[in-house]
Amino acid sequence: MNKTIQSGLLITFVFIFFSCASAGRAMAPEASLASFDANETSLSRTRASGNIADSRMVAYTVTLGLSVRDMEETRARLSEQVRKNNGFIIWVTENSVTARIPAKSMDNYLQNARTLGRIDRETKTGTDITDQYRDNVIRLESLRNVRERYLALLERANSVSDILSIERELERVNTEIEIMEGRIRHAELSVAYSHITVRFRERARPGPVGWVFYGLYQGIKWLFVWN
Repeated sequence: MNKTIQSGLLITFVFIFFSCASAGRAMAPEASLASFDANETSLSRTRASGNIADSRMVAYTVTLGLSVRDMEETRARLSEQVRKNNGFIIWVTENSVTARIPAKSMDNYLQNARTLGRIDRETKTGTDITDQYRDNVIRLESLRNVRERYLALLERANSVSDILSIERELERVNTEIEIMEGRIRHAELSVAYSHITVRFRERARPGPVGWVFYGLYQGIKWLFVWN
């Protein structure tokens, strides 16, 4: 009977010992992941002082309003100018053409567009996105380093729970990388290609009575103003 009790106690002791050892191993990856994120945060702050995007990055948006004689002809000529200036059309409506034009060709495109009618209004705004772009580039670099370190942890993982935990973190980091890459591409496109919208309306023509008053106006103008 004593031998049976002793054997039972020995088995219980061995079971408890291995359970504690296994729990210690299971907690190790979690601690590694926590310290890993903390190190990456510190690394991101260090890189923030680096020289990225030294030159200023300005994205231009232009809106031009015209009064024209023929809306269909204006739309066709604007589309042709977009092609000649190596741009691309974003959308076309009955009375507008919106396009992306290379920044170096923006002035040439606008100069030709202005000749298509009488200018009603024109606005041009430039948005400096240098700091935002720099931050996104630094963040992307940090995220890629995070991914590499998670992949290294994944190779050393020796339990299913560790593998699943690391894979969840990898999925999260990959999603953030894709989002950041999209933001950077959009910023680069905005700087390289100006966003230009030309809106146009048909110029009003005077009716029969209007022509009478127009003639009177021209006669009075001739009496008082000579070129």
